[in-house]
Amino acid sequence: MKSMLLLLAVGILRLPFFVSHPSDFIDPTGTYILKGTKKNTRILGHSGELRVKLLTPKKVAMCFYINKGYPGYESGSFLDTLAYDDNLVKFIPKNDGDCSIIFCFSDYAAEIRQVYRNPQSSCGFGEGILVSAFFEKSSEERPIIQDLSSHGISPTISP
Repeated sequence: MKSMLLLLAVGILRLPFFVSHPSDFIDPTGTYILKGTKKNTRILGHSGELRVKLLTPKKVAMCFYINKGYPGYESGSFLDTLAYDDNLVKFIPKNDGDCSIIFCFSDYAAEIRQVYRNPQSSCGFGEGILVSAFFEKSSEERPIIQDLSSHGISPTISP
């Protein structure tokens, strides 16, 4: 009995904090930001931007950018039109089929998770660039969907 309660408690704690009922449709349209921190003149930790536009109740256009910060500021990005189902988007990189990137949307955030078949996979990004993270929703306006890597998007910092 105690072990069943422990398993139940562990299962509940592993759920994302913003789980919604499957019937609670969330319009993911907007801009989401992952803020790095600034120390002296360096940006530490990951930062990034996610822009999403709902095209139909089952399809989104999105662009994604992430930067791993100091010392190398390596980054990765993609732009794609993807299926949207149960408030989730699944992206499978064309150059790395051993991995999927799952975007879980709530009214105020997007959680990014990685699912691997091969633990050595980097999901088509360079080593250490892509991490599981929460991107806070900064705007509900319809964003411009464009290739963020070619527009010199700099990492977002917080004071």
